[in-house]
Amino acid sequence: MNIIIAGAGKVGYMIAKHLMVHNDVTIIDKNEDAIKKIEENLDVLAVCGDIENPHTYLSVDSEIDLFIGVTDSDEVNMIASLIIDKITKVNKKIIRLKNSFFADDLVKERLGINDFVIPAFEAAQPFKYLVDFPIVRNVKSFDYTKALLVSIKIPSDFKSTIISSLTEELGHKIIAIGIERNGEFYIPNEVDMLNPDDLIYFYAYPKAIKELQSKIYPEDDERYNIRNCVIFGADELGLEIAKVLIKKDLNIQIVDRDLKKCEKANLILKDKVTVIKSTYDSDHMLESDGITPDIFIVASGNDEFNITKCMEARDYGIHKVITINNDIAYSKLMRNLGLEVIRGEKINAYYSILEKIESSKIVIKRQFCGGEGILMLRKIFATSDLIDSSPRISSKVESIGIFFIQRNSEILLFNTIETFLEDDLIIVIGRNENAETLSNWIHQI
Repeated sequence: MNIIIAGAGKVGYMIAKHLMVHNDVTIIDKNEDAIKKIEENLDVLAVCGDIENPHTYLSVDSEIDLFIGVTDSDEVNMIASLIIDKITKVNKKIIRLKNSFFADDLVKERLGINDFVIPAFEAAQPFKYLVDFPIVRNVKSFDYTKALLVSIKIPSDFKSTIISSLTEELGHKIIAIGIERNGEFYIPNEVDMLNPDDLIYFYAYPKAIKELQSKIYPEDDERYNIRNCVIFGADELGLEIAKVLIKKDLNIQIVDRDLKKCEKANLILKDKVTVIKSTYDSDHMLESDGITPDIFIVASGNDEFNITKCMEARDYGIHKVITINNDIAYSKLMRNLGLEVIRGEKINAYYSILEKIESSKIVIKRQFCGGEGILMLRKIFATSDLIDSSPRISSKVESIGIFFIQRNSEILLFNTIETFLEDDLIIVIGRNENAETLSNWIHQI
């Protein structure tokens, strides 16, 4: 594909690095240092110029496949999307937004934008599940199904068991799709063992997740009792997290050292949360008013700070401690430290844009475990040629993934069905290094 990226910050850099392997990528920014870094490290065309100036785009081809606007300004991204339309024919446009006000269907239609990505809003959405499923570390949802992708840390005193014996007890409502053990990620099969301290990923229906909780953690575990919440950080993401948790009827405190951010939080959230200006003294905050948080979230933009404060809170005795990951370089370290990790705005923007590029109306793609694992879903619509045909898979493809069919609220092994039916979901799980082969298969089957 011929791709133009407006914005050479951290998100633009990461997207360009990923897409340059199989595409012709041009990245534009007026920041000379950012452009120089890209020229030195990436195999893309880096253009130093004003994204809002039409003359910057005069050298681009007469047709491009994809335009991506990822500057830090909503207005600049939208203006750039209009300018590029006047310069060349654009087949698809994806824009990052900070303000959800602009993410309106009317705006999308008038600007000819195919997809918006709103990182703060999207990064906050997993929190609505983390109260319902207290032992779950992270959650991803999908179109076309109520099933979720969840990660669970197995306790140290858990008795090792065969994965199939655990999932069979829950019927055909859950499958194990990945394990991170001793810092290594792999795709399990049904005869593999589930061991203490494993971080395991399941694709499952909500009811099965609730049943699974009671099999891994005792029902009287303190993790299930979530009433009080402290959020460190009153940036956009902290506010979006608070909005989600307000609907769960929790007692919420937001803490920030910046008075202006505290005033903004008070204005937006009104009397629904308690906003406190503080110097981030965790011990003092945890002891204030005699309230001990049941869930403690550090949502600053500094990963090192987030790690430190989460470790302090965990040492204090809080069971559910969640850190926001802003830099991919810290992702594995955070998991190795046993922290619950949710993607921050920049990482969320990066993965969301890639997933929108690599997904379609037919196939949905999600990455998990720091991007090491992939899960793809293909829905069989009424017009599909696959209906009534028999499943087929080559040995080459079968050796690098695991395959299932989701049908009528059941998740079945791929090779156990005779023919495809309307509304079936084909499920493919594999390692990200095999993503291209698996993606080609699920699109072409």
